[in-house]
Amino acid sequence: MEDFGNGGAFVLGGSGGLGSAICAAFARAGVPVALSYNSDREAAERVAAEIEATGVRATVCQLDSSDRAAIGAALDAADVAFGGLHSVVYAGGAGFTPEFFSRTEESVWQNWLKYDVMGAINLAQAALPHLRRSKGSFTSLSTYQGDMIEVRGGPSAIAKAAVDRMVAVIAKEEGRFGVRANTLRCGWIGVDGVERLFEMIPQLREEKKKTVPLGRVGYPEEVGETIVFLSSRRAGYITGQNLTADGGESL
Repeated sequence: MEDFGNGGAFVLGGSGGLGSAICAAFARAGVPVALSYNSDREAAERVAAEIEATGVRATVCQLDSSDRAAIGAALDAADVAFGGLHSVVYAGGAGFTPEFFSRTEESVWQNWLKYDVMGAINLAQAALPHLRRSKGSFTSLSTYQGDMIEVRGGPSAIAKAAVDRMVAVIAKEEGRFGVRANTLRCGWIGVDGVERLFEMIPQLREEKKKTVPLGRVGYPEEVGETIVFLSSRRAGYITGQNLTADGGESL
């Protein structure tokens, strides 16, 4: 069985640390990729160039995840360019600033609601017509805080809980059209931001070696390959699930 049907993948947030790993994993599977960025055009173009160097097609677009019309137009353009979309991935989110719930400013909450919760909703609703035609897959990144709470991680935990439930609703309602939807709850993954945090707080890396049963943080490539698996026909009977990739930390 072919892993994917005709067409390509669309990754909102494909210029970021995890988003770029997802794009690269699709490219290794031979899937053309449309990826979006918010502000870092240089990073997005670098990801696209690396994909095209492997002989796989890639396109880049600038998106504000709160702009539903722009998302719809970007998906339409990717659909035309690739002859369909079989995989749509939400790899976006708001900027993470650790703080206790009692001290979190209203502007932080509004930022997470606007750019994470509504960003995921905007992408999913705009993607459904394409995914119904292809009987494709919608997959979202989420947080392992669905299984455990990290102190000072409230905005992420609360926003991603809403995204998790949105994915469950899509799986329940859209299965009749052959559409699948899943989330990947990520723990500590070694993207640039996490590595910078480890440099600022050296003891944090050692702490994670003790609290994560596998004794290490995750690799971005592991996230990318898992997203591609969930998007593929190899996972054709998996829908409505929250798969956790955290090295066992939330056990």
